[in-house]
Amino acid sequence: MLKKRAALIASLAIIVAPMTAATDEITLKAIMQELRQNFLDVSDGFLLDDFDKVAEGALAIAEHPRIPPEQVRRVADELGAEMPVFKNFDVQVHELSLEMYKAAKERDRDAAVAAYQGMVTACFDCHSVYRERVAAILIETR
Repeated sequence: MLKKRAALIASLAIIVAPMTAATDEITLKAIMQELRQNFLDVSDGFLLDDFDKVAEGALAIAEHPRIPPEQVRRVADELGAEMPVFKNFDVQVHELSLEMYKAAKERDRDAAVAAYQGMVTACFDCHSVYRERVAAILIETR
């Protein structure tokens, strides 16, 4: 009986593991959706004067998952010489989120808000230039 149960569990693991991996695949779209939630959390933190929530959201933004290599390649192929500019927006968001995290940990509202505003500006700037192009090439190749 114990051997049959172990065999059943092993069989289920073999069947379910690939399904789980496929549904948990990270994509640029999924990363952006998570970043949106992180921004909402940070905004809530500011509205509630909850520096811990601001710090948590800022750190989540700074440590967001990397874009999968295949998607990076497709984006780079599309953007060509513009790729460093696109990448720089991510670097700006990363650095500003770390500044916001540090300021929130120090309970420095003015510095945290300034970093947040800079981060939002970088996001808007990137989206205004690249969002449609990047989304179009990622949709085309699904």
